[in-house]
Formats: sequence, C-alpha cells, structure tokens
Amino acid sequence: MQFVVKYSFGLLLILMWLVSCNKEDCKDEFLTNRTVIVYMAAENDLTDDAYTDIEEMQSGYVEKGANLVVFIDPADEAPHILKIGRGSSTMVKTYPEFNSADAEQMERILNDIIEMYPAASYGLVLWSHGTSWLPAGSRLKSFGNDNGSRMDITPLAASLPVRFNFILMDACLMGSVEVAYELRNKTDFILASSTETIYLGFPYERIIPELLRTEPDLRKAAASYFNYYDKMSGTYRSATITLIDTKELDRLAPVTAQLIADRVFDAGTFDRTSVQRLDVYNEQYAFDFLDFLKKAFPDADTEPLKEQLSKAVLYKAHTPRFIEEYDICTYCGLSCYIPHPQRGDLNTYYRQLDWCRNSGFYRLFQNTAIQMYNMPKNDYRMSEEPQNNETRQGETPNGATLPP
Repeated sequence: MQFVVKYSFGLLLILMWLVSCNKEDCKDEFLTNRTVIVYMAAENDLTDDAYTDIEEMQSGYVEKGANLVVFIDPADEAPHILKIGRGSSTMVKTYPEFNSADAEQMERILNDIIEMYPAASYGLVLWSHGTSWLPAGSRLKSFGNDNGSRMDITPLAASLPVRFNFILMDACLMGSVEVAYELRNKTDFILASSTETIYLGFPYERIIPELLRTEPDLRKAAASYFNYYDKMSGTYRSATITLIDTKELDRLAPVTAQLIADRVFDAGTFDRTSVQRLDVYNEQYAFDFLDFLKKAFPDADTEPLKEQLSKAVLYKAHTPRFIEEYDICTYCGLSCYIPHPQRGDLNTYYRQLDWCRNSGFYRLFQNTAIQMYNMPKNDYRMSEEPQNNETRQGETPNGATLPP
C-alpha cells in the first residue's frame, strides 16, 4: 500500500510538471543539443564524390549527443535521407524523384529532417555545384544542379525554415559578399570558399567532430580546410576559405555605401584585370571585395571599411596560387562582382540583390556606359561554353587543367 501511495504521488508530480510548463519549454527538455543537416544536390556529375564524402562523415562521426543527417539526391538512386553513425549510416526515408535544386523542395526536405530530429540548434551544409549569386539561367548557377536545374540565391535564402547556427557551403564561389548578405538573416555564421572548390571538397573526417559540438570552433574547421589543401602540391594546392559573422554584415553595407557615395565609377574605362581575380573564367565575375574598392576609388578612406571587414570576417586564408591559373596576392575574405559594361543581363539581375540595394553598389551601375535592360526570366547567357573539370563549379571555360 505504501508503494502504491508513493508511486501515485510521484506520478502526480510528473503530471503537474507537464501541465505547468508550456509546449516549447517541455519540448526543449528533450531536445538533442545539435542536429547538423547535409543537403546534397548530387544528381549530376558529383554523385561519386558525394558517396565519398558520406564515407568521410561516417569516419568522422563521434557520439556527442548530436545528430548528423544527410539528404542526398544522387544520379543512380532515388532521393533519400541517411542518419549517419560511426562507420555506417541508416536510410530513414526515401522519396520519389523530384528536383532537389528547387527551393520549395529543399524547404520541404529541411522541414522533414527538423521534424524527425529536433534540436536546440541546427547546422547546415549545402553541398553541390555553385557559382555565387549568378542567376540560374546563366548556365552558371547560385547553388545546386539537378540534371541541369539550378537554384538562385534569393529563393534559396527564403527556403531555409529556421535560423541556423552555421551554414557551410561546400560549393564553388559561395564566399561572396552578395551571397553572405542574402543569407544574413538565416544563419549566425557562414563558412565558404570565394574561389572554386577542388572536387575533393571539405575534409569531413577532420571537421565533422567540430561541427557536432554544442559550440563548435568554426575557425578550427576553416583552418582544417585550408591546411588540407595548403599541404598539397601543384594544382591541388588551390584554396580560399572564409568564416563570416553575419551580424556584422548589416553594418558593412552602410560603411560601403558611405565610401561609394558621391564618387564616380566609370565601368567603361575601369581596368577589371587590375583587381585580384577569384575565379577561372575568361570573362571574370568574382573579384576581391576590398581590392576592388581600393582600385575603383583610390582617393577614398578605406580604413572604416577595413575595420568593419575585420569584424565581419573572422577567419580567412588562401594558397599562393589557384589551379596554376593565377596568383592570389590579396584576399579580404569576400569576393564581389564588378559591373561589366557589356553584360546588361547580369547587371540587370544584380540590381535585384539586397546587397546592391543596401550597400550603395547600385551607384556603380548609373554610368551610361553600362548596359541595363529588362529581359525574360532565366534568359541569361555566359560568354563561355561549359566544359568538364573536377571542381564543384563543374565548368572551366578557359580550359584550366584540374586534378583527375
């Protein structure tokens, strides 16, 4: 009888606690510390690389009270979700074929995973081809490639259903000020490369233990990426990496606008080749952000900009050369676009980006020498035809030789 009374009293206390806490408070008591989601849009020429990286994740996984969950859409199987364990993985859900480079579909998958593996905080790895902010119809693409279908950066940002602690972008050219600014309200930190990414991508066996920590040292993860490539030789020794604190980007925009204000930029006469390049295209699209502003406005005081950049960019590193194509002499941790006088298509699209509107970059397009015009959605053309290579970009228009 005494046991029954004590049992009943204990049960009553539990029920009283459940009633007294609200839904969110009760939920938090049972949350895993962290869920890291890897979204692999791999229904393209990167399928084999995706499988290799999943094996690396399995090798790097450690039991830390955290979930590591991979969505993969490969070329040879139906899309599915994997729960990563130490040395193995378990398939927990499959889907009928769909376009994984579609923003609405990405949002659906992310919501499925968040519902299946709720946590106090989330990290996100975006894994695929990529080319910064450039529009999907340009044969280049912002992120993703599903049998030729790509995703613009603006709908990508809109599709993210929660604010992530970090977003790691294992795709080419995503370490740009335009991309970071579009994602500033969806993540605390961004880890990305401003140049193309060698097909080996991030060394997951080394960085997964860090990413799964409740408070990961993202500088350490960035340094692991850089050191991995910097110790290589020849073409393989090619890398840039940046760690961005997104809360500082809202201040970077007005500081940039103040520098540009009332100054004249003549895109028709400006020597784009004088600025540090950060891509391998003949018609270049990615340049060092600080180097551009210093070259475009040599009389401007760049000290306030440098100071704010030092707050926004927590870590940056680069190899001396990239794919044996060009030297990297300076790197501020962010790339940017320089208006191209003959690229009315890209110039028109660029003005839709938050960064262009809020940073004063729109002033760079006011020169009459710059083409601007309206055009149908996705009617963009690049000056070079895509060619095969082994970067996460998937194209090397000037024929650069890359590792097999």
